[in-house]
Amino acid sequence: MSNVEAPQALRHLWASPALFVLAAFVAFNVAGSRGAGWALMAGGLSGPLVALGWQALRRERPETAFVVVPLGLLVLMSVLFWINEGPPWG
Repeated sequence: MSNVEAPQALRHLWASPALFVLAAFVAFNVAGSRGAGWALMAGGLSGPLVALGWQALRRERPETAFVVVPLGLLVLMSVLFWINEGPPWG
């Protein structure tokens, strides 16, 4: 295991779900658009998926915190939005 830190762009990709969750919150509560809110929550996976692909191509293992925190945030907020707004298909 090397001590090479992840590039700044890669760190931004891992942190991007926080912005999608914020935008989904605004869509649900300010705009009142359930469809847009759930689309933004699904879009929150785009950054981590691109980061995983990037690191897979470079044959690197992502740091545990980069995986657990953003994906845990998406899971937690999805459950809370589900309880508050209902499922995306309903």
